Amino acid sequence: MTDITPEQSERLNQIYVRSIEKMKEVVKEFAITQDELHIAGDYLNRLGKDNVGRSLVDMTLALTSADLTNPRVGTRGNLEGPLYRKGHKVREDGELLEHALKSGEKRLTLSGVVADSRTGKPLPGVRLDFWQTDGDGIYDRKGDDLRGVVVTDEEGRYALKTVVPKDYAEHDNDAIGELLQAMGRPNRRAAHIHFKAFVDGEEKLTSQLFFEGSQYLDCDYVEGAVSDDLILSLKPGDGDNAFKTDFDISLDLG
Repeated sequence: MTDITPEQSERLNQIYVRSIEKMKEVVKEFAITQDELHIAGDYLNRLGKDNVGRSLVDMTLALTSADLTNPRVGTRGNLEGPLYRKGHKVREDGELLEHALKSGEKRLTLSGVVADSRTGKPLPGVRLDFWQTDGDGIYDRKGDDLRGVVVTDEEGRYALKTVVPKDYAEHDNDAIGELLQAMGRPNRRAAHIHFKAFVDGEEKLTSQLFFEGSQYLDCDYVEGAVSDDLILSLKPGDGDNAFKTDFDISLDLG
């Protein structure tokens, strides 16, 4: 914060003043007591101690911001989340799975076409960067398992070989889980696959794909993340315990 410019300082002041004004309205509306305010302050301290303040901001406000910054035409944007890493491997064969298939894990082939949202023209050479949980709802936080880049072919097609992710809980033992439990809400995200789309090195889209049948589609703790246009249906694939689905990605290049 020491290198903040005068323009940034003025913007910060405006945001601070407006935020306090809105919070004062809430205090008045619900007649919040000073003791309750101190409880809120102590809760913010616990958020910091658990290092999940950014996650709470993502849960509550990231989609509002994404709706402002993502393209208005084409595939709907979504939040990045906290676990994206730059520099994922290029998967020439589309295979993301590096671990031995676990009991109960389902193989998945995801394919489709990437096209220009305004012309409908297929887009070759688009880099699609994917990351997701495994069949137990666990992200690889150190290695490259279930992470990787797939490049579209000359006809704009892509094919990803992975596993069906699982609904998962990230906050069972931290301050966010405490808040969700206190409000009587489930601490679960509906299973999803993250992806980014890059054209000529420029990021054009960040989004998430969900799966039909998850019991958390209507109560995913990230407010506004799930929408019907991002929900995929699974069909039987080749082999036992294998599925396939397709999703065409539409990019706004304007």
